[in-house]
Amino acid sequence: FVRVCVRLSVLVLQQSTALQFLARRRRANSLLEETKKGNLERECIEELCNKEEAREIFENQLETVSFTSRSLCLGSHRVGISSAPSGPDAPSDLRTCVKEISDQCIPLPCYKEGYERCIDGQASFTCVCKPGWRGPRCEEDIDECTDLETPAGCNQKCYNLPGSFRCACEDGYFSRDKIYCTDINECMLYPSVCKMATCINTPGMYECRCPQGYSYNFTTRSCQDVDECGLGICEGTCVNTIGSFSCHCDGRKRLMLAEDSRFCQDIPVCVELNDFKDAEMLYLGEQFAGLPVIFLRFRLPENTKFAAEFDFRTFDPEGVILYAESSRDSWFMLGLRDGKIEVQFKNQYSFKVTSGGKVINDGEWHVISVDELEHSISVKISKEAVMSINSPDNLFTSVSGMLETKVYIAGLPNRTESILKPINPRLDGCIRGWNLMNQGASGVKEVILEKKSKHCFVRVERGSYFAGFGLAQFDINYREAESWKIDVRIKIRPSSSTGVVFALVSNNTVPLSVSIVTRGSDEDLQVFVGRVPVATLQSMLLCYPGYLTMDLLVSDASLQISANSSSVSYAQSDVLRKSLSALNITMQGPITTYIGGVPDLPVTATPVTAFFHGCMEIIIDGQQLDFDEAVNKHNSIKSHSCPQVSNTDEDLE
Repeated sequence: FVRVCVRLSVLVLQQSTALQFLARRRRANSLLEETKKGNLERECIEELCNKEEAREIFENQLETVSFTSRSLCLGSHRVGISSAPSGPDAPSDLRTCVKEISDQCIPLPCYKEGYERCIDGQASFTCVCKPGWRGPRCEEDIDECTDLETPAGCNQKCYNLPGSFRCACEDGYFSRDKIYCTDINECMLYPSVCKMATCINTPGMYECRCPQGYSYNFTTRSCQDVDECGLGICEGTCVNTIGSFSCHCDGRKRLMLAEDSRFCQDIPVCVELNDFKDAEMLYLGEQFAGLPVIFLRFRLPENTKFAAEFDFRTFDPEGVILYAESSRDSWFMLGLRDGKIEVQFKNQYSFKVTSGGKVINDGEWHVISVDELEHSISVKISKEAVMSINSPDNLFTSVSGMLETKVYIAGLPNRTESILKPINPRLDGCIRGWNLMNQGASGVKEVILEKKSKHCFVRVERGSYFAGFGLAQFDINYREAESWKIDVRIKIRPSSSTGVVFALVSNNTVPLSVSIVTRGSDEDLQVFVGRVPVATLQSMLLCYPGYLTMDLLVSDASLQISANSSSVSYAQSDVLRKSLSALNITMQGPITTYIGGVPDLPVTATPVTAFFHGCMEIIIDGQQLDFDEAVNKHNSIKSHSCPQVSNTDEDLE
């Protein structure tokens, strides 16, 4: 038994309110009255209603919660409750309260930003969404930028917004319909945007394009030269020019520019030569300076007579074979002049110059012997006496019972003032099997064994041989009264496919040159005025075992080139005329002639810098050049002999 103590208070209802309850009749469907529309609300007034009863009716959480919150309004009108809902939207009476509660859209169940309207239903509601929203309460924003069902359709940039989206364009594009982007043609819109450069429109942007060899500077809005040489684009020497560049290879190192015009390659040999040398054959032309190649000193008994015997071969018409002396006033010289033996000697008794015998500069081997007899000097060629020179006493003077004799092979020592008749000491020839002062080889063989520059080619023919390592220099006057003329005949047999044959040099320029150049798999002979090719001669005889004879005639008004079995093409007349005009100006000053190459000049001076490799004979103004008479000549050049073309079968014999 529980005692409940209740503090009583008097509740007085208005008459109209009381009548509402007193006049209410019980409904026939009282058993299931909550299931009828409005009955649940009445029960919340007549009795206590709770959340579980509401869930039985609505069967969903959303409406259950919504109704439960509104049941407070109904409950506030229960008998004995004096407090009523307050606020501007609060229902003023029970009828209004019941009517309001039945509208499921109040309070608004939809997401305020996303809904367009709310539709009240039987114990339910429907949120109608604005475009760009979805969900039961329109609470979900549709991302049109990524959604596959409602794509925005932007073809470049897309930005999602609450309930909407925005399309944007990349730089260089614009949009007319706010969806699709169109390229802006800056070149048409701003015609002078590139100034002197060419404007090229590209997707989303534009390009200021300069001619090849230039790059565009956006600061100065101009085309500037590109220094390609700074990019290491050439294997050899790179020369930057305005708008371009050129690669050069050092021809002096036997290199030439490859077909790609950037890399260097070895100059190919096109005609093999039989350049085999024999260590037992002494070459007499090793030194262009004309100094002896071998010096021997003999100290023998005072009654020893001078004697020398050796095999000799040459094409050279003039030079010194040997020089012997015991003092400055007692000497003997054996040489060659006009292809014949010449003897000069001087001692305290007499001096003589004698020449005679047959011509022996025919490239054949001849046995030469010189013997000092009792009162004469005997000279024999192939055992046949050709000279007998009277000598009243001994050729050399003895000292203290000993005869000291110095023998110089080829050339003259520095003291040449005593020579009776001037002679060119340089001699392109060979000796072998020598026996000096009856002392045999005298150790010469051992001295020259390891020095290949002192060895002779086994087989030679007439001509001048350029090994591809140097050139010869001449001072030649081409002037004729008030004008000038260059008349050159060149007989050549190249062994390499590139090289300078003939060149005129003025200061650091090459106003005229004739060179062999490679054209694909063929070789041409080209004439250059400066760097400009003015004539090209094509012949099958270039880089061929046979010789090609070319004639070149140049004046201030014309240039002609011709050769056997060849074709010639010239530059256009205006180019040729302009080139000859420039050459004419240069020919008024000092000119140096170079054969077989050009000196160490800037690489841009002439297109070809490689030394000539092969055999040559050259005639200028009707006079054949003797390379022994050159102002300067590289020691590798053989003035009067050239190795023969290689013949495999003969070489093996």
